Amino acid sequence: MTEQEEAEWESINVLLMMHGLKPLSLVKRTDLKDLIIFDKQSSQRMRQNLKLLVEETSRQQNMIQELIETNQQLRNELQLEQSRAANQEQRANDLEQIMESVKSKIGELEDESLNRACHQQNKIKDLQKEQKTLQVKCQHYKKKRTEQQETIASLQMEVCRLKKEEEDRIVTQNRVFAYLCKRVPHTVLDRQLLCLIDYYESKIRKIHTQRQYKEDESQSEEENDYRNLDASPTYKGLLMSLQNQLKESKSKIDALSSE
Repeated sequence: MTEQEEAEWESINVLLMMHGLKPLSLVKRTDLKDLIIFDKQSSQRMRQNLKLLVEETSRQQNMIQELIETNQQLRNELQLEQSRAANQEQRANDLEQIMESVKSKIGELEDESLNRACHQQNKIKDLQKEQKTLQVKCQHYKKKRTEQQETIASLQMEVCRLKKEEEDRIVTQNRVFAYLCKRVPHTVLDRQLLCLIDYYESKIRKIHTQRQYKEDESQSEEENDYRNLDASPTYKGLLMSLQNQLKESKSKIDALSSE
């Protein structure tokens, strides 16, 4: 056996021991009873096969180690993914609870919004009714105000008419008194005489009014009769009667004064 062959066998033994196998023994003796002898070519193939076998075993061990490491890595990744999945599931559950809470809140808000809308709609209807009532009242008050304004205008006209009548009455009293007494009234007796004149004037107006209702004459003729009333026999008779009463009153006053 050459030194190279021994070196190759030594390297193979090293590989065998590295893989936990027992090394091969190389003996140099002539007793070949318990030995198996290979020729050089077979020995070389044996060395190559052992070397290939050991290398393949080493490669497989490395592969197994890599598989173990890969498996461990996959386990770690699986645990990580499981943890992530658990976290995702917990997050999904939390999100689902949040979603349910949001849905419940949305339902409450919708109900509240619907109730508020109904309340506002009812309030709007009430306000519309109140507005209609106020409009009716406003129209009523406007109508009443118009009626009051018309009443005020009518009363003002009536006041003007009464004022005019009063002025005419006073003028008539003074005119008749001046016609009878040829002076201006200034005593108590004069005031009584004015009252008497007013009484007869009211009688004359009443007679004149009755004549207007009874006689079917034109307005112009009635106005002429009224203007000529001072010259009528009735008016003259009243004046004469009034003058006689005035003379009697003066006589009584003179008699009382002499006593």
